Amino acid sequence: MEWKDALAAQFDRLSAGADIWSALAEAGALALPFSEAHGGLALSPKNGFAVLEILGPRAIATPYLEYILLAGTLLDRSGGPHAAQWLPRVAAGEASIAFASLDDKEAAYAAPDAAGWRLSGGKLLAIGAAEADAVIITAQIDSEVTAFLIPRSALVMHSYPTIDGRRAADILLDDVVVPNDARLPLDPQDIDDMIDLATAAICAEASAIMVKLVSDTRDYCVQRKQFDQAISSFQVIQHRLVDMHIASRRAAAAAALAADALDHDPKDRAKAISAAKVTIAETGRFVGQNAVQLHGGMGMTEELIISPLFKRLTVIESEFGTRDDHLARYMALG
Repeated sequence: MEWKDALAAQFDRLSAGADIWSALAEAGALALPFSEAHGGLALSPKNGFAVLEILGPRAIATPYLEYILLAGTLLDRSGGPHAAQWLPRVAAGEASIAFASLDDKEAAYAAPDAAGWRLSGGKLLAIGAAEADAVIITAQIDSEVTAFLIPRSALVMHSYPTIDGRRAADILLDDVVVPNDARLPLDPQDIDDMIDLATAAICAEASAIMVKLVSDTRDYCVQRKQFDQAISSFQVIQHRLVDMHIASRRAAAAAALAADALDHDPKDRAKAISAAKVTIAETGRFVGQNAVQLHGGMGMTEELIISPLFKRLTVIESEFGTRDDHLARYMALG
């Protein structure tokens, strides 16, 4: 993909401290999945996976997934005045919208109110919410799940850093009242579609990170000497590197199948994505841990990229559902 190669080269040329978001806007990456009517390029959201495959192995922590592929794509699907108002600005890098999905530990609920809707409960680990201009919050109305677009200024939240270099926020919905038009015209399937899209996206990101870890670990083992010879000449190291490579190829194949499955019916899509997430969780842990171990103490220092990549894989392992969650869903789908 020429566009992907050009974007990768652009990021390789960026100096330390460069404005990553402006660079993404300039490259058109922020406009990828939005319709032309909303200032976008009208491409499939799957094209955004390429952005994560570039940012991930470079340990560039951004809320691209949450702002663009999740919140932005969901708002684009809903259409209406909110999409027309926000998305051209999001595509230009002038505004941002975060996404706070359902949380089993602390759910959000909505009930009719004289002024519109009253939200209660809260959300945990909403990536980029404190820095966004608005947040799409999913909430339960009776047994149905819906979504609301709420300005950041109307929300109370506690922000904190995550171990993979991003920022998250816990949102307190203490009887927050929003107007009727804050409710987006979406159904539960739309929200499920976006969660599956996000899961497939982080599988693509994780597989790209593993390729980088295998490559850097192999290079390190060629350079690192013990007993006057490169440790890559030791059979046990060679076997370990081969096992890491095989695991990374398994991850890449699973991620590709998950991306392809986004065009399938909901059941087949869910099975493929859950199978991929289980594979990514297993292979990511294996590749990440071995990369750190083969680098020795250097593997956990900030001087090498190994440490932040290992931390990102650790977060991905439980993001949008743990291995056990997805294994249970796969088995339930039969």
